[in-house]
Order: sequence, then structure tokens, then C-alpha cells
Amino acid sequence: MSPRTTEQFDKIRQEKKELIMNSALELFAEKGFHATSISLIAKKAGISKGLTYNYFESKKEILDELIAHGFDTIFESFDLNHDGILTEEEFIHFIKYNFRLLKENMRHWKLFFSLLLQPSISDNFSKDYKERAEPFFIMLYNFLKSKGSTDPEGDVMVISAMLEGAFLYTVVAPEVFPLDIMEDKVINACFRIISKK
Repeated sequence: MSPRTTEQFDKIRQEKKELIMNSALELFAEKGFHATSISLIAKKAGISKGLTYNYFESKKEILDELIAHGFDTIFESFDLNHDGILTEEEFIHFIKYNFRLLKENMRHWKLFFSLLLQPSISDNFSKDYKERAEPFFIMLYNFLKSKGSTDPEGDVMVISAMLEGAFLYTVVAPEVFPLDIMEDKVINACFRIISKK
């Protein structure tokens, strides 16, 4: 048997990291962040506590990576060509892409939103969110302004709140807010706001 390549080691390392993060997400969402220990996470992942520490120094580091990964996943499709300018096509793609993410893994996003809504987590997240989301808010602001918005700052807040609320309610109450219907309704509502001058 030949020794493993660097790529194989990297793949194994990534798979273990994802296993730990997915186990932690479930436990954080179900038991709460503070009630979850590294030992519980390791047990759920089926690995030793020591091995868990090879990947993460603390459960806080796991939490930070979970939130960063969620944020990056949501916003990776915002500016497809990375030119710093949001187009109408990119904006529509962003909304459709995120509804597709929800549809493909409802359980994951339900756990993720549940985690974010824990009081001790949401207080810290709101500070990080403002900083991480600023480039996206600036692009959305400029997009709305280019479309003739007379209150682009207010429209950014309303559209952002509507999108995040739609994603959240689609996950937690899909029978009331069906995903396939919500996608079109949200896009239409955004453009009703954008078209008001």
C-alpha cells in the first residue's frame, strides 16, 4: 500500500473538520452553546476528544468557524464576477441561489438559524455581521441608487430584513411559507421596492 498523498491527507482533514462542525452545530442548536462541551461534540462525531483538539482549539473556535462558513456560503453568490458592482441579474441569482441552498439542506439551515437566535450568540454575531456584511450592503446600496432609489439606505435595510426573514421563515415554517412560492414573491417584492422612486 503506497503512502497517502498530500491531497489525500487534506481531504481526510477537511472531512474530519466538517464532521466535527456538523456534530457541533446539531448540539449547539439542540442543547445550547454553553451546555455543549468538547467531549459531547467528540462523542457525537465518533472521534476522541484529543483528535477534536487537533482541529479546533476550543468550542468557541468551532462556533466562529460555523458562523463564518454559514455567512460565506450565503454571500458567495452575491457578486458573481467579483467586480464590486451588483447587477440586476446577480441580485436575482443571489436570491435564487440562497433559496436553492435552503431547499437542498433544510435541516442544516434550521439548525444554523436556531444557533444564531440564541441570546448569547446573537449578541456577538450582530457585531461581526455588521463588519462582514458591510461590503455587500455597499454594493446593494449602489445598486439601488443606480435603479433610482430616493432612499437607498432605507431600502437596503428593508430588502435585507425581508430577505433574511424570508430565508428564516421558509426554514422554520415551510408549510406556511412554501419555499417555491416564496422565491418568486420575494424577488417580485424586492423589485417593487426598487422600482419605487
